[in-house]
Amino acid sequence: MRKLINNWQNISAVLAVVTIFIAVSGQWDLTQRTLLLLNAFLLLHFFEEFGWPGGFPYMGMKVMMGNTEPDPGKWNVNNLSSMFGNWGFLLLVYIPSLFLTELKPLTIAVVLFSILEGAGHLLIFNIRMRSFYNPGMITAVFGMVPVAVYYLNSISGRHLYVWHDCLIGLAWCAAVFLFCFCSPLYWKLGAVKGYPLTHRSAFGMYKAGID
Repeated sequence: MRKLINNWQNISAVLAVVTIFIAVSGQWDLTQRTLLLLNAFLLLHFFEEFGWPGGFPYMGMKVMMGNTEPDPGKWNVNNLSSMFGNWGFLLLVYIPSLFLTELKPLTIAVVLFSILEGAGHLLIFNIRMRSFYNPGMITAVFGMVPVAVYYLNSISGRHLYVWHDCLIGLAWCAAVFLFCFCSPLYWKLGAVKGYPLTHRSAFGMYKAGID
């Protein structure tokens, strides 16, 4: 089990490929195919952030926590907490939308969050890091955002959603995000021994500036 957890980002990449195959080969309506693709790109997003090129933990600690500590062993973040946070969000927000498409707030939550994820990586992280690229940007900006925007453009004028669907959906995303990444359980898991981040996972493209 420990080995699987320490390779959760690589497992995410495999699951992404399987999900993409299902999305392009099955008989789905527009909403179902969109949700499948957004699930797949989120899984690839995890791999880009923590697998290759990696480096999101360092960037996240610096940008979101204001922590410039160079030793990842002192971050209180590891593979166990990272898997809990990311897969937890996937399991509570993204995957349910595949089976509960009639719940409009849940469906639009996935679409809107995907766009916000792209905006965060393109603008906030790049501005704060003074960079043109950051771990997770490619899959967010060139994967999740185009799929979400295409979907919104395709349903324009069909009035599938109302304003409170969006409000409820974003509120659900916010609540799940806080639980997955800010709760005492997340930080407690980050202190568990035996699930250390690899140097690539922790620093990735920032490795040269840390060594």
